Amino acid sequence: MNTLLFALIAIIALAAYLFARFVTRFQRQIDRPRFRVGNINRKFFRSQVRKLHLAPLLFERFTWWLGLSRQPHGGVQFCNIGEGVHENGHKSYIPDAATTSRYLLYKIGSDGDHCAVCGAGDIPLGSSDDLADASALDMPITIKLFGATVGTTRIVTDGTLVNGSKVTTGANGQGTLAVSTNVVIGVAIIGTDTSANAGDAIEIIPNLPLKAPF
Repeated sequence: MNTLLFALIAIIALAAYLFARFVTRFQRQIDRPRFRVGNINRKFFRSQVRKLHLAPLLFERFTWWLGLSRQPHGGVQFCNIGEGVHENGHKSYIPDAATTSRYLLYKIGSDGDHCAVCGAGDIPLGSSDDLADASALDMPITIKLFGATVGTTRIVTDGTLVNGSKVTTGANGQGTLAVSTNVVIGVAIIGTDTSANAGDAIEIIPNLPLKAPF
């Protein structure tokens, strides 16, 4: 089996070497002015190089056909667009402004790719464990999308929350005590050994922001 595998690798290496020699000689020929016809030759060369990039996939399939490896899980996947899903409920946004604290509440910003700190009564996208650094505002931060994120999360309280409080958005991206007219974003879970003063980070059970019965 080892001998067969070695012979297979040697054949593939020889084929790759011969192909590379062919491409090199062909490129030297098309570099001569009498063979230039626009960008046709250049495009041909690039198309051949792209085939080399797929050589590992060919090797994987060939070894599977010979019974030397397990069945491939799937083909090559390419992606050049931003659409998709976020199975863990975390999505990256570019902050509109710098912040001085983590665990703040964020809403949709200047466009669909940006986020901004919530004000009182705003409906949030979610919270972020990241700090928006003033020196790198073009760097995205991760938002835990309420209603989609898994598990509990942390937010900054304004000091009005106690264990079991319904939470809504307050000023400066902080969480505050919700009343019957507010959109509720979660429920506070504050242990007896946890500080919940203004500016402290506390734990909440987040939910999809909506009106809740009181």
